[in-house]
Amino acid sequence: MAKSSPIEQQKILRVFKLINLLQSTIGKPVHRLAELLQTDERTIYRYFKLLEALGFVVVKEFSKYKIQDRPEYLPKPSNGTTFSAEENQWLSSLLEAQGKGNALKDAVAQKLNLQSGVQVSTEDLFKANLGRLVDLIAQGITLKKQIWIKDYYSLRSDTVSDRLVEPVGFTADYEHIHAFELESQSMKMFKIERMGEVVIASESWKYELGHELPEQALFGFTGKGKFYIKLKLSKKAYQLMVEEYPTARPFIQIKNRNQYFFEGEIPHLPGLARFILSLPGEVKVEEGNELKAYLTEQIQKGFF
Repeated sequence: MAKSSPIEQQKILRVFKLINLLQSTIGKPVHRLAELLQTDERTIYRYFKLLEALGFVVVKEFSKYKIQDRPEYLPKPSNGTTFSAEENQWLSSLLEAQGKGNALKDAVAQKLNLQSGVQVSTEDLFKANLGRLVDLIAQGITLKKQIWIKDYYSLRSDTVSDRLVEPVGFTADYEHIHAFELESQSMKMFKIERMGEVVIASESWKYELGHELPEQALFGFTGKGKFYIKLKLSKKAYQLMVEEYPTARPFIQIKNRNQYFFEGEIPHLPGLARFILSLPGEVKVEEGNELKAYLTEQIQKGFF
């Protein structure tokens, strides 16, 4: 199969950038979208029709356009959306640009089967591009290389620009990256969905001393303190802890199938104390003198 031309690939990237821009809850007027994507308004309207054909719901509110729901929440068509041979060829060209070794790309390609009349998941199609960006960022981290984040859309300033950064790590949900930005000389977080493209630069890391990941938040607090704690939890307390504070999960152990324990160092006491006091009789502090003293102090304050 013939590879897509640079012009076709540019169109594909524009469509993904448009999706990113339309995900704002406020929306954007057509002239602003055309300006950000460096094209004309007629092209933007054509892209709207393409997005709608792929299953996105583009709505207009107060002269501004936005995607009504994020792709992962869009209902799957009950009657099955099919594509013509030309549309299938276009989608296949898109997948060619995703690179090798991308599981999401392979899954979508299998669904397409390079034939017409095959159903395709909008969610998988959208995530295929994000998966490729994740692969490139991970490669930059592994090789300790600087990367260019091309056409990054800043929601705060409503601008699109290129950012040269040194990627350090991903957030737990893989929606953001922590990276050292060379221009500001500081650590920042970048949302992957707002990236137009990722390019690995030839330069290696130069500012590794500034690569500081944010402190781990446990029970809603961060800090540099180290308080060793061991708790015995009831089933109710265990269930609430893993649901409300998922970052605590690595410190939880289950013994004999029905005994639940939290054991480890926490950076701050108030958050955990609040959790314990909200569940009287459900949590036993087996170790942690500082926590016991703090709980006693809070209980005494309550009496007065």
